[in-house]
Parts: sequence; structure tokens; C-alpha cells
Amino acid sequence: MRNYSTPPSDDEIVDAFSRFASARAEAGVMVAKAISDVRFGDGRVTVVLDPAKSGAEYWALIETSAFDNLAELFGIPAAFDDEDGTWLRGRVSTVEVRDVDGRPLGTRTTAELNDKATGRGPAGA
Repeated sequence: MRNYSTPPSDDEIVDAFSRFASARAEAGVMVAKAISDVRFGDGRVTVVLDPAKSGAEYWALIETSAFDNLAELFGIPAAFDDEDGTWLRGRVSTVEVRDVDGRPLGTRTTAELNDKATGRGPAGA
């Protein structure tokens, strides 16, 4: 059981985002199978994708994703107003996704993710 009365540690943040991605990978989400690293620093969660890890070609993995901005998928742990989301947003301000070569695949602030997840934000955000 988590202690929600104290802010999450760096390790707890990485664990929360890694567990979410692992669950998506186990459910067959190809882009989640490509995760090679999750790290946290200075309020930013960075998810790194290596398409070779998933067995897919780069273009196929990116082009067939249901998300134009992959931060909207991998930022879900901090998106909702449940205990975990609120707890994580206490320290996480941004989620970014990059490929293994450093190319950006999406960035969202946790406020944007929360607005979209709860229906408080603009429709296309």
C-alpha cells in the first residue's frame, strides 16, 4: 500500500510509469513493448522507445500507434484524479517520449494530461 501522505520518491515515480507500460506491453500494445528506459528528473518523466526491442520496424511502430502524441499514452499514470494520479502530479510536471536516438515522439504536461483525462480541457488538446 502506498503512503499518499508523502510525495513519491524518484524510484516510486519510475516504478509507477514502468508498471503501467509493462501492463500495456503484456496486453499486446506494440509501442509499449518497445520501451527501453523510463527515467525521472527535474519534474520530467522520460520514456525511451527502441522499436527494435518490440520486433517492429520504426516506421511501422510509430505510424500504427493510436496516439499522435505518445505522451498521452505513457502519461496515463499521472492523468486521472485517482489517488495515484494526484500523488504523482505532486512531483511530475511533464511526460516526454523519445526514441532511442533522442527524437521527440510527444510531450505533455501533467496538467494537460489531467485536463484531457477528466474532460476539463479543450477537445483537441
